[in-house]
Amino acid sequence: MKQGPSKIGFRRLRAYELLGSPFFAAFFLALACLAPPAHAQTIGVVTGRVTNSQGQPQTVLVHLLADGDTPAGDAYSDSNGSYLFTGLPSGTYAVVVEAEGYKPFRGAVRLDNILQPRGQVIVVLEPATKQIASKGPMIAGSSSSRELNARHPLPPFAPKAVKEFDKGNKERQRGNRQAALECYQKALRIDANFYPALNNMGTLFQQQGNHAQAKEAFMKAREINPEDGEAYINLGHVLFEEGQFRPAVDQLNQGLQRSPQSAVGNFFLGSAYFKLHETGKAEPLLKQACALDPQHMAPAHLQLANLYLQRHDYGAAKVQLQTYLQLNPSAPQAPAIMKMLASIKGN
Repeated sequence: MKQGPSKIGFRRLRAYELLGSPFFAAFFLALACLAPPAHAQTIGVVTGRVTNSQGQPQTVLVHLLADGDTPAGDAYSDSNGSYLFTGLPSGTYAVVVEAEGYKPFRGAVRLDNILQPRGQVIVVLEPATKQIASKGPMIAGSSSSRELNARHPLPPFAPKAVKEFDKGNKERQRGNRQAALECYQKALRIDANFYPALNNMGTLFQQQGNHAQAKEAFMKAREINPEDGEAYINLGHVLFEEGQFRPAVDQLNQGLQRSPQSAVGNFFLGSAYFKLHETGKAEPLLKQACALDPQHMAPAHLQLANLYLQRHDYGAAKVQLQTYLQLNPSAPQAPAIMKMLASIKGN
């Protein structure tokens, strides 16, 4: 029996998994000039504190992104809500936090290791409204947001396995990756066919850079339920990160045959075709990703801008860059994009 499309996202990085993925920096060619020189000093410090709107400290995972939204580090805030990143070169950084039940937070800070080597971002998490909570999950690019629907699987799973799966998701949200992994493994010991646990395990392995185990988990999930589109899309994402674009295309195509409404799947397939210089196939897929999830698919607009810049279609590139800025007005790369827009207008 065909399995309906599963949800995407671990309720974690909503607007940051895709934005935080290693390949994201390549989406906007014009940002390459912002990379710090190899000899840059690395003495900078970014610190701060995470609280809720009542001032209560929160222990959450804090992401630090450098220019181009490339990952610069992850840290957990302590029991007092404090976090710290050290050894940073000069540049603009974004502090990104998402916690279950709160609106995503993003704050920027600029470090100059000669004039101002220390920066601070105070994170205040506001409660999510019902309207926001009902929205589809945001991706930041990748491996961090993959929430699966284990509540209505076909065939039915063992209730104890579902319970362990839920416990694993809660541990994952708290940043306890090892505890989450143990819960998923326990769910699989209870029910060896519990493929949602395999998908979430694969996501954890992928975040740790363990691509071999991630691929093994996704392939097992695919074997157990060949109609689970997310297993193919997740596997295609890993292959994409490894630079295996043609195999990634195969897996992503199979995933979209089963889950055609996956904005993530359309995005990665379009990006893979772009890497293969098949822009005629890439363009409609990237546009479809934007149409399926207009609020959270800002990276697709940057990828489209790249595509149009390669074609020297500056008018179309301008539209995509402007759209990205509308969605992310405080993004660290916003000044570079505005310079690019000014250059396009001048020409």
